[in-house]
This record gives sequence, structure tokens and C-alpha cells, in this order.
Amino acid sequence: MECITNRAMYQPGATVRCTVTGIPRNATQILCLLMFLDTQKTRLLKPVADDHIVIEIPLPDVDFTGYLLKVQAIDCDGKPLETTYHAVDCSSSWTRFPRYGYVWDFTENADPPKMMAELNRYHINGIQFYDWQYRHHQPVAPDLNGWTDWSGRLIDGRKLRACLTAAHQFGMACMAYNMIYAANRTYLHDGSGVQPAWRLVKANGQDFTCDMDAALGDVGILQYFNLCNPDWQRYLFAKQNEVFQAFAFDGWHGDTIGENGPMMTVSGDALGYADDGQPIRYVKDGYTPFLNAAKQAIGNHWLAFNPVGAQGIENVNRSHVDVLYTEFWPWDCDADGLPYTGYYALHKAIRQAAEQSGGKSLIVAAYVNYRNQTPNFNAPAVRLLDSVVFASGGARIELGNGDGMLSDEYFPADRNKRMDDELQTHMRRLYDFIVAYQNLLRDGQTPVQCRVDIAGVPVSYQGTADTVWGFASEDEQCEVYQLINLLGTDEGWRDEQQTKHSPTLIQNANVTIYTERDVQTVLMASPDDANLSMIALPFTRTGDQNNPGVAFAMPQLAYWNMIVLR
Repeated sequence: MECITNRAMYQPGATVRCTVTGIPRNATQILCLLMFLDTQKTRLLKPVADDHIVIEIPLPDVDFTGYLLKVQAIDCDGKPLETTYHAVDCSSSWTRFPRYGYVWDFTENADPPKMMAELNRYHINGIQFYDWQYRHHQPVAPDLNGWTDWSGRLIDGRKLRACLTAAHQFGMACMAYNMIYAANRTYLHDGSGVQPAWRLVKANGQDFTCDMDAALGDVGILQYFNLCNPDWQRYLFAKQNEVFQAFAFDGWHGDTIGENGPMMTVSGDALGYADDGQPIRYVKDGYTPFLNAAKQAIGNHWLAFNPVGAQGIENVNRSHVDVLYTEFWPWDCDADGLPYTGYYALHKAIRQAAEQSGGKSLIVAAYVNYRNQTPNFNAPAVRLLDSVVFASGGARIELGNGDGMLSDEYFPADRNKRMDDELQTHMRRLYDFIVAYQNLLRDGQTPVQCRVDIAGVPVSYQGTADTVWGFASEDEQCEVYQLINLLGTDEGWRDEQQTKHSPTLIQNANVTIYTERDVQTVLMASPDDANLSMIALPFTRTGDQNNPGVAFAMPQLAYWNMIVLR
């Protein structure tokens, strides 16, 4: 039995149209329970005479709320035959709880309604339209019916518009990808108006370009420009607004190629000057003023931006972008010198981004099983990275173009590697879980010190291999503890050789959490099996007034458990 809703996100007070299929033959009724955490909000009981039914569920008039939808098939004696779960996001804007996907196929054979329907199953509420544009410095093509991108891929304008329409029907925001400082070198002779004097030059005097595919000629080479130059900004912002006039995009997803050392203008000057009068010599130090100017220029459209390698991420976090996004690479390090090779570095970046931005949830681009030729993804690597990112309060860009998953920064390469059926099932549970419990995962909680003991199991607080990793946050109502199982596996997220093992299953473990909170209830939820409901765990108080805590038996820990003390 399966349950699918008609939108990725709903306005407060809207009605959810829920389709239940695969209903058992001997079922006479369908019971729908809409749950907020462990509290029942709506109960509907509908008669059924077929193997499918459509149920309309009114939502409470409360914004930015996630619900778990529990659906049961009931027989004539009132006994449950089968149970399935789904989730509902009741939010007026996608930027509070972003779940970012992508689309790249705009060819005449593309099936936009099917692609977006598949992404809707994962509650994807924002879509990056990747390499849709004609040229980086001329995103809108001369002929809106069809064009070729820089690499020669055919783009069918009708299919692009159909993708926009289909995404909007599911309540998804559509973001137009384009770089913030790049032109194809065709600018030298295409009459676009881009001036060579606006270029970026490296400190050693070398021109700043990127050979994407020089065999294609000038169109295959990118030239980079000074993002602080007001003439470049006026030119680029005008081109971006032409995009919004030509197509029904909701925002701009800006991109870079990362930090490449000190730069200067063609005349040898600083790129610009900061508010305190200091010269700007690194591109990353121009992010904040550029992004603030871009946001003002595009008006009521959304703005997302990728500081590749998380270099300059703090400048983006403090800017006026609507959603945070970063592509992580293992050769880059954070401001403290911690390399982005392990889970803890990503966890730290997500939490710092929330703190520096006033609570925004960082979208993580991190390519698991990078360019490995094995046809299917290694599920433990995918599930562990997702568990870490989601438990830390972040989001992923990994799902797109229908049933695709990313293992490469060039999104059309998703054809080379697929999710098998089992991984798809786990992914659906994960995305149901992060919607149902978004108000505990990334809704203004503050990190708190964590102390957890698990009998016979080593516990760490920085994602150490072969341990259970614990971290926690709190709000006015509760403390939320995240337990990530790294027992029997390592702390690296990339898994290029596809050798990562599933964590060692922990069963019937005696757990003690030390806290000064006056705990009345201990709840547990996990995306690791079919039951996504919160369960109450019997507990006892332990310790003394100087070291109080609660003790309970945890049924099992496969990948990720969330423990709520209330």
C-alpha cells in the first residue's frame, strides 16, 4: 500500500489531496491520522470498495509545520491490515525548510510531468534548473523555441516551460542556474556588450579563465569578471531580469568555481573596497556586497548562491540570500583548518551557517561515490551522509530529473549511476521523516552540550569512526538528541571506492542521557524502518542533583535515531 499527496508543500488551511493505492482486497475502510509529533490533529475514516481511494484532508491554519500522515487499511472487524506513512509540509514559503532537487533534461523527449511527479514523492519544494541557459552572459536565447547550450546540448524551449509549469503545479519553486561572474568567450565577438576591461586577473598577471571544453572553441571557455565592478553588476542583473521576463522562474541560483587566490582588475587595482575601506583582493570577500546588490536588483525573486568548497561561506551566510547552499569538496578546509573530508566537518558547517544566518538551513551538495563506475550507489554511504546532514539541521541536493541521484558536479552525469529499489525505499522514508519532524530538526533550535552513555557501546561527540555519535539541541519545549551509528564503519562521507559498510546494528541498548531538564516524556523516532511514528519509551530518573539524567532502553539503532526529552 502506498500514499501520495498532490503537492510538495501546502499553504496553511489548504486541503491535501491524498491518493492511497495498493489497498488490500479485504479492506473495507481507510483510516487517516494526521499527526504533529506525537499529537493527533485529524482523524478520517473512509469506506473503500477498490484498490485505491482519494482522500481530502484539511490542514490546520498554522504556518511552517510538518505533519506525519499515518494511513491504515482496516477490515470489516476493525482490525488493521496494513499501514503506510507519508508526510505533509504546511508552509507558505519553501525557504524555511528547503528540500532542493534539480532538473537538467529539456530535450524534446523529456517528460516534465513525470519527472516532477517523481520528485514530489520526496517532497522536493525547490528545483535548480541546471544548464538550461543559452550562454552564461546571455542566458536568454535569441529564439525561445529552442537553442543549444554551451556544450551543444539541444534545449527545447517548450519542454523548459513545461518543466516550469509541472513544478509549479506541485508547489515547487523554480531556480534558474547561472554563474555570477562568467561569460563564454564568445563575448569577444557576439556584440553582447560585455567589456574586456571588466575581467578578473590573477595576482601573477594571468588571465582568469576556465577550459570547460576548448575543443568547442570560444563557447567552451569561460572568462571570469570582477563581481565588484558596478558595470558588470548592471549588465548581469539586467540579463537576469530578462530571464524572469522570458520564463516563469521564481529565482536565481548563482554559482562560482570556488576560491582561486588573490585577484586584481585589468589595471592592477583592488576588486573593490569593503565598508571599512579595506581593499577587496579575494573574490570571496566580495560575496556579501554582490549578493545584497543582486537580491535588490531581482526584486521579489528568490536568491540562492554556491560558494564552492565553502570558501567564503561566512560571507554568504551573512548576506541577504534566501536559502544557503554550498558544494563541499574534500580538499577544502573550514576557517579552523578542519578538512571537509568527514561527517563532523559538514555538521559543523551546517550549525555555523544557521548561527551566522539567523537560522537558515544549509543545503549541502556533496557527491557520494564520486565518479565510481559501479552502476548502483552504495546505500550505506548515501544513508549515513543524509542522516548526518538532516540530523544536523541541513538539507541535501541529491535527487532530481525524475528518479536521478547525483554523484558528480555535472548533473547530466546522473545517468551513469542509479538508486536500486531498496535505496529508493529508504530515501522516501528519509524525506518523509524530515518533513514530519522538521519542527524538531531545523526550526530555531539551539545546540546544547550533549552527554550520552550507551552500555557497552563507545560514544563520541565529533563523529569518530566506530562509535555512536551524539549531539543535541533544544527549544522551549524539549531537548532533541541525535544518535548517528558509526559503529563498524568510518567517518568519511565520499566513499569513492564504494567500500563503506552498513553500521553494526545495536539492539536493546541501555541508554542514559544526562540533562538538567525536568523530563516528563521520552520519545523516539527513526527513519530506518517502516514505522515513522514517535514512540514513547519508559524511563527512570538517574544520577543526583549534581548529575541528573534519564535512563531508558533503546529498542535498536541502525543508522539514525532521534530522541526527544520533553
